Amino acid sequence: MRKEVYNLEFPSWCPAMTIFGYQFTRVDDYRDRVASLQHLITCYSEFEIHANTGKHAVTAYVDLPKSEAKSVLKWPGSGNTALSDILLLLSTFTGRDVFIVDNTSDNRSDSILIADPRIYQWGGVLRTSIPYKKHPVDPDPYGYDIGFEEGLNQTYVLIRSEEWQCKYQGGYFLFLARQAFRRQPLEAAFIQCWTIWEHLFAVLNRSWLSSEQIERLSSFEKIAFLLVEYALRGEVDNPTRKRVKSLAKMRNRLIHFGRFPERGSAYDDAVLFIRLTEFVIAKTLGLSPSNVFNTMEKLENFLKRELNKPTGGRV
Repeated sequence: MRKEVYNLEFPSWCPAMTIFGYQFTRVDDYRDRVASLQHLITCYSEFEIHANTGKHAVTAYVDLPKSEAKSVLKWPGSGNTALSDILLLLSTFTGRDVFIVDNTSDNRSDSILIADPRIYQWGGVLRTSIPYKKHPVDPDPYGYDIGFEEGLNQTYVLIRSEEWQCKYQGGYFLFLARQAFRRQPLEAAFIQCWTIWEHLFAVLNRSWLSSEQIERLSSFEKIAFLLVEYALRGEVDNPTRKRVKSLAKMRNRLIHFGRFPERGSAYDDAVLFIRLTEFVIAKTLGLSPSNVFNTMEKLENFLKRELNKPTGGRV
């Protein structure tokens, strides 16, 4: 069976890729279709694509394997297959909502698309964390990046493993990440990323902490734990604790008063926290996080910065 896929961008010069038995192939007029998606800047790669507002477009077909495995992520409803999981990964790693519309179940062809057609604002660390690998036999002098296909296959095999599923209790944080990385106000993305950190702390410590203990533990203690857990810091000394605590105060100021503090570098700190979230998620997926945005250097600068006047709010 073949289905239409919306908004999937292939690596340049890549005609098709197979992920967990699902073969994704470009549509015949792929160049025009991909150019009709939202692009915030004019770019020159395989095609010349001009900046535009953009819209949804069918850019690929997916041929289903004869036997489909059940989804491993916890989707609502029943009957979800591995394709649902793969589309979520493609969305997260390509920075667009990638989806199919199945009109065969109710014989309707007038479905209303409610997905956001805009390119994601965040997630660049994840995309650049998959190593580039030129196709070994492609005759085109440019070749194409087969590493993307291989990387997604490795990631999905990891997600389906019993050990990963047990450790991350179904991987619900991947749903949270897809929502957090979409285009939205910085404040909303920051709060959703904070939720991801608190959620990860809970699933990693639920075996020895009760739900009540997890809820009562201070926010900055949870953030400090994950900084060490995912090797963003070797240890959390007193200066580091103070800086993380200032970040927690900024978060509390935001949720209580609806905006970041007017003074200081709150916006830069919020962007750093979102990039750190991408770093952590890359590590949960078995990837070596890309430092293309100088995230580690910015983290060091943040931790070394002298504390400004407290912005208020309980931690």
